[in-house]
Amino acid sequence: MPSSEKSFDDVLDAAVLPPPGPELYAARRALWLTPRPNSPRPSSIAPSSSRQRLEHLLRPPSAAEGDYAWNHGVKRVWKSLDAGDKLKKRLPLALIIKILYAAWLRDDTWPVGAIAPEPDDVLPNDLANPPPIPPLSSPWSSGATTPWMTTNTGDTEPDHSEAMVV
Repeated sequence: MPSSEKSFDDVLDAAVLPPPGPELYAARRALWLTPRPNSPRPSSIAPSSSRQRLEHLLRPPSAAEGDYAWNHGVKRVWKSLDAGDKLKKRLPLALIIKILYAAWLRDDTWPVGAIAPEPDDVLPNDLANPPPIPPLSSPWSSGATTPWMTTNTGDTEPDHSEAMVV
């Protein structure tokens, strides 16, 4: 990597981050999504011959399940990734996923023919932005104090002088 190009670890080390929690996640995500100066855009880089060979090997839909692609380059890349080595050149995430899938088939992490279940942690579009919850106060409130109230309103009769809008 050229000395003018910082790795994401370098960017994290230089950043002032909040303590662990949702704010830390948001800050790290913002750093990750921010383009860094002098980082080449993927479209401006010609794919290396190694990348082209991997793309060619993994292009057929069932390539990850067969032995040909595995024995002709995918296995070597997987072994390197599994050992914690860094890639010498960038690879598209879609290609990395195919490499992982091929390896997981071989070590029985992913059963052959298995289909990923629908995620259960994703809300449907109509629940992603729920309507606002109406205020909890009403003229018919008992007036009793709850742990969330800051003052005791006592047991008073509701004021019916204004019409309630629902």
